[in-house]
Amino acid sequence: MLASTWLETVSALLAVLAPLVGVPLTVITFYLRSLREAQVTWHGHLGHRLDAVEAAVSTLRGAVADVERNYTTKEEWLRESMQARRLLEQLSGAMVRVETTWEKGVRKDFRPTENHPDTISGDR
Repeated sequence: MLASTWLETVSALLAVLAPLVGVPLTVITFYLRSLREAQVTWHGHLGHRLDAVEAAVSTLRGAVADVERNYTTKEEWLRESMQARRLLEQLSGAMVRVETTWEKGVRKDFRPTENHPDTISGDR
């Protein structure tokens, strides 16, 4: 009999305490879930804003480079044109070497035949 009264007392106590504990835990759970959703949304918006800022910075960097290019000093312009001329001369020299090497290789393989003086001997 003592065990049954003790069991009834515990179950009555749990019946009274369950709503007192369950309701606040439910409210806390929903509150934390809403905080998480707000954080995810905020993080998404922040990512879009950062992408927009990066695009704007890239555009600004290009505009500044154009302004700097338009307002270079004569010395800078002369230096850059001399460097471009030097690079073109190097390219021309490389092309001459390639053409010379190619012509030497073609002349070595070129043996005019009796019937067709313009053909390579292996092309018959």
